[in-house]
This record gives sequence, structure tokens and C-alpha cells, in this order.
Amino acid sequence: MQSRHARRRPVRGLLVLGLLLPVAAAAGLLLRAPANLDPPDDTADAVSPDVVSPAAAPAAGTVAGPVARAAAVLRSWDEARAAAWARGSVRALRRLYAERAGASDVRLLESYLDRGLRVERMRTQVLALAVLAHRPGEWRLRVTDRLASGTAVRAGDRQRLPRDQATTRMLCLVSVDGAWRIAAVR
Repeated sequence: MQSRHARRRPVRGLLVLGLLLPVAAAAGLLLRAPANLDPPDDTADAVSPDVVSPAAAPAAGTVAGPVARAAAVLRSWDEARAAAWARGSVRALRRLYAERAGASDVRLLESYLDRGLRVERMRTQVLALAVLAHRPGEWRLRVTDRLASGTAVRAGDRQRLPRDQATTRMLCLVSVDGAWRIAAVR
């Protein structure tokens, strides 16, 4: 019979992967980032780059400006991504991205599933958010965030993933069939 510590060793190796999870997801997306993520031009229905921290966002149900609306879209997307990872649903994860934008995130989830792992209670902490442009059906955002929590689970063994470092990215979210999807990250 293995000791409790011996059973945990394979999961502890995931700590490094937990740190790389958001970075790897973004790295694959960076390869497909289109040139249209430049600052908005005069023809766009652009808003000034307001920045908000999550604590400064208005409460749900209140009239909100573009930053608060963008924060709500991003929060909903992050929650859907966490749910796809918790269920181990490659199909649900793919639906969160436009075209092939999330290929690296999907590959990473598949590699976790191949090892019999799920990631539960994944939470992304948004530290800063700027709206670069907004048009009907499209948001261009500058987001600084980090993986704040998550637990790798295999056969009842649970290992908390470490927080990662804050990363700033440019995101382009588009509405496809009424659902927000990430089209590009750089």
C-alpha cells in the first residue's frame, strides 16, 4: 500500500502545469492574433481607454458604462471556461473560441484528460481592464489578469494549483450566434 505522500507525487508535478495553464493558452492564441487588434481608428465606435479594477465595477443590475459591460462579458466567458475545464469538456471549451483561436487551450485540456486529471474551481482574477474599442458584436480589451485558484483532481486526490503571475493581454471578443467568443489574444 502506498503512503499518502507517494500517491500525491504525480499530482504535485502538475503545479508547474498549473502555472503554465493561462500562459500556454495565450501563447497559442498569440500565433493567430490578427492585425485588427491595433488601437481603434476614427471609423470605430471607440470609447476612451477607461480602466477599472473589479472592485470599482458597478453592482449587477445597475446601469453601467462600457468598462463594466466589458467586465461582465469577460467574467461570464471566464466562468464558462472554468466550467468546461471542470467537466473536462473539450467540445464546450472549443465553443468559447472563434475559429481555431483556442487551439492551445484545447490541447492543454486534452493533455490533462489524457492523464486522468480535471481542474476544478478555476478562477481568473482580473486586475485591470481597459476598453480599447467596442462595436456591436465586438469588444477589444486590454486585460491584466492571473489564475487566482484552481484544483487539479485525479481519482479523488486533490492538489491546489499555485497562482500565476499577472499577465497583460489584448483580447478581441466577438459575438457568434449570440455567444461571446475569443477571436484573438496578443
